[in-house]
Amino acid sequence: MDSLRTYRVGIALAILLLLVCGWLLVKPQGPDFPPYVSVSAEPDGLKALTTLLEDKGSRVKEWKQPMRVLPTGQGQALVMVEPQALSTNEQTELLEWVKQGNDVILFAENADEWVGVPFSTFKMEEENVQERNVQGPMLDQGRSGIARTPYRLHQAPSLEALLYDDLGILAGRTQIDEGSVTLFLVPEWLTNESILQHNHFEAIWPYFQKGWSVLWMDEYHHGLQEKPGWLAVYPGWLIVGCGQLALTLLIWVWWKGKRFGPVYTLREWTVRRGDETLLAIASWYERRHLALDALLHRETFLRQLLFDHWGVHRRADRAEIVRLAKTKWSATEVDKIERLLERIERAKTEKRYTSKRLLEDSILIDDITKRLEKE
Repeated sequence: MDSLRTYRVGIALAILLLLVCGWLLVKPQGPDFPPYVSVSAEPDGLKALTTLLEDKGSRVKEWKQPMRVLPTGQGQALVMVEPQALSTNEQTELLEWVKQGNDVILFAENADEWVGVPFSTFKMEEENVQERNVQGPMLDQGRSGIARTPYRLHQAPSLEALLYDDLGILAGRTQIDEGSVTLFLVPEWLTNESILQHNHFEAIWPYFQKGWSVLWMDEYHHGLQEKPGWLAVYPGWLIVGCGQLALTLLIWVWWKGKRFGPVYTLREWTVRRGDETLLAIASWYERRHLALDALLHRETFLRQLLFDHWGVHRRADRAEIVRLAKTKWSATEVDKIERLLERIERAKTEKRYTSKRLLEDSILIDDITKRLEKE
């Protein structure tokens, strides 16, 4: 008994040691995201920002596709934080999207590479770079942030200053047709480690209250991209048309009675010889005037069914069969089987039995046979 207890304790310790070693050696790690990714919980990520915006009622989504396929329509916004490798063509496509009535909110320390917008920055001397309180027309003293960037925006006639300090403009907005482009030179404000420091979220929140239908977070220029499927090369109307044509073809095939799945019909009813054999036998009986023989074959099959279902002897007379039928069937059915037996007996005594009478009697036999097979 002691040895069994020692064995169990040893097994438990071995399993515990294996789990501890596995956890230490193969410690699970989260995905390594680049800076300024909206789903990243790292200090340089933006998960806190997206969570705060969602708590405020904004509908926040990730955008991982090229700029040329941005959703059409108006009333949307795209937030871009330090986008990498943003080409001139993409800037042109973005501005076309803005002209439809959408907004781009850009957080970048330097925006000299942007074309088509009056954003021009200058860099201050090193001795002037220090923490400074930020002011703005929509900020009060309790919601001002702290700026550490050495860059400032040049003043322009079409540029509306949003945030500034005593050295220059830190954020500005310009109107482009129905939409606008807003630039903030303080992208570090949005990171998880800084968003709740020095009232940074309160400082930018007034500029996120326009009530857009959706707020897209640009992840395409951070390397998180979705490749379009093979159907993306075809126009939407062609895909819908082909889908409807395929559905119509499927309904047509079903309407024509096309079989799907296994076929359980006996082989002799599907090969060529089966039907021809039956027709040949029927023709032979008709040419030889063997209608009475055909009736007798059918009577034999009927009596076999009566024997299988009721236990009636194959040579039982009509009275016995009718007497037993009265105990099992209705009066109408009993009358039908009595009439059938009477016609068969009369056909046996007559000298001539025609094919027409065989057809009439066969119909009665079929009715009685189907009734017996249901029992």
